[in-house]
Amino acid sequence: MKKILTWAVLALFGVSGAARAADKKLKIGVSMDSLEAAFWVANEKAMKAEAAKLGVEYVLVIAEGDANKQNQQVENLIAQGAKAIVIAPKDGAAIVAAVKKAKSANVPVVMNNRPVQGEVKPDLQVLSDNYTMAKQALQWFVDKAKAQKKSYNALLLIGDLADENAIERKKGHTEVINANKDIIKVVAEVPSQWRHEVALAGMQNAFQAHPEIDLIITPSDFLFPPLRTVLEQLGRWKKIGEQGHVAVVSFDGDENGMKYMREGYDWVDAAQAADKTGELCIQWAVKMAKGERPPNPVMRDPGVIVTTDNLKTVGPTIWGWGSGM
Repeated sequence: MKKILTWAVLALFGVSGAARAADKKLKIGVSMDSLEAAFWVANEKAMKAEAAKLGVEYVLVIAEGDANKQNQQVENLIAQGAKAIVIAPKDGAAIVAAVKKAKSANVPVVMNNRPVQGEVKPDLQVLSDNYTMAKQALQWFVDKAKAQKKSYNALLLIGDLADENAIERKKGHTEVINANKDIIKVVAEVPSQWRHEVALAGMQNAFQAHPEIDLIITPSDFLFPPLRTVLEQLGRWKKIGEQGHVAVVSFDGDENGMKYMREGYDWVDAAQAADKTGELCIQWAVKMAKGERPPNPVMRDPGVIVTTDNLKTVGPTIWGWGSGM
């Protein structure tokens, strides 16, 4: 079985001084699903900065949440002479067609944080360990609840299941829930499709049917705006320890997650490395465009679990910390 590399090992494969030499003729294409979420904004910013540092041409296209449009944009990048392409796909299955086109044209492909769902694999996938991170974050909360002799009625928010990240986060959350049914009882599951309006309507309906909900498990800090709106409407946007408080277990480490942890609303956040993921994608896109191949087809960010216990020391190390000040 092929080993999966973590950030500590990846440091051994950093870009050499030679690879950082200016090469204005080298064109790197970047295809993004959208730039709505703070994670992707920080990720794209890091990619652009790394491309400038390496002296390559950086061509960005944004699909605006349209999988068909994204496939066409990737084909256009190939036609424009991109020597490698970084893709953050809208749909892990739909993007297979574009990956096939790139492979046929001998253009290396790097998947950015979201994997391909299909038999055709890209040259490299730089991913977060979504399953493990989701599991660790919720397990911390369960252990905390056990120590406090508390149990919760939970609303489980779900991302877009066309996104492998959402699938893996749900899997991690569900495994912990199933092993601790005496601590967490899921009374409502709400699909979000990674859309605020869908999450908002679903949560409003869930609280109307189950006013006893006192825990929200969300697969992304991106969903904090509708989450907060619902709780404010109910008069339950309360800090830890206040009457009516609804606990939150989250995922991402963006400015909302870090802000609400500092302010005492969020209990635990599984933080991804948005900036490091972006940098690594561009570094390897440049390397592969020059003929080098990665030591492993999958590189995973192990993430960092930020909790109310370690917030003061770990919080400032997270990418979304400063932007939420």
